[in-house]
Amino acid sequence: MAVFVLAGAAPSLRAEGRGEGAPTCSLRFVWTELPPYQTLGTDGKPAGIDIELVEEVGRRMTCVIQWELAPRPRALLLVQEGKVDAVVGVARTAEREAYGTFSHPVREGRNVMIVRKGATSQFVFRSLTDLADSQFRLGVVLGSRYSQEFEDLTRSGALADNVIPVQNGESAMAMLMRDRIDGFLDGYRIALARAAQLGLTEDVEVHPMFVNEHKAFALFSRSANVDPATITRFNAVLLGMQADGTITRIQSNYGS
Repeated sequence: MAVFVLAGAAPSLRAEGRGEGAPTCSLRFVWTELPPYQTLGTDGKPAGIDIELVEEVGRRMTCVIQWELAPRPRALLLVQEGKVDAVVGVARTAEREAYGTFSHPVREGRNVMIVRKGATSQFVFRSLTDLADSQFRLGVVLGSRYSQEFEDLTRSGALADNVIPVQNGESAMAMLMRDRIDGFLDGYRIALARAAQLGLTEDVEVHPMFVNEHKAFALFSRSANVDPATITRFNAVLLGMQADGTITRIQSNYGS
């Protein structure tokens, strides 16, 4: 059962007390536990790359940022229903464009395949198409969008004999260690952060096979009636942060 929890609910008022005037807007963002992008900090408040990026945008906009925690499927539903204003760190899809407005890209990232240490030489694949012609057991979180190639192969049924459903990244890592799957798809930073948290850094490796490179966005709810001028300002500040190196600096704080 998905649990909807309010975390870090106190408004972010970092814009105040810096000579930047009273807040000019308020935005309710929903976040999901996906370290190092989104996680709970030691102070009990949301932290991580995406959180810092949005907080900095809010500071420069003199906009109050509020955070609510929910699993990703629930988070997207909250945006669709207009119960929150936005979600951050999501991929752009036609389905989501039907109920929301995407920001400029917040950051870039890549999806990879994680295998057991030393297994790369055993599974010589250049692409998911190569993998589909093998007996490789691929852990996949159902409903996830890893790449266009993955979508096409799934739609055609080419991966039907390879895919092993997993509940989430944690269960995928556990199944990999128990030899119940041969590898799984995940975000590069997310997978390595999870391996470190579980003490498995020396037990897994990133397969060199290309999966995809992607951009992550903030998605603003149309049902929440977010002022278009606020979204325009959000985008302008985001572009400024990209130009002055702030986005690169924040990401570098969490490793290469």
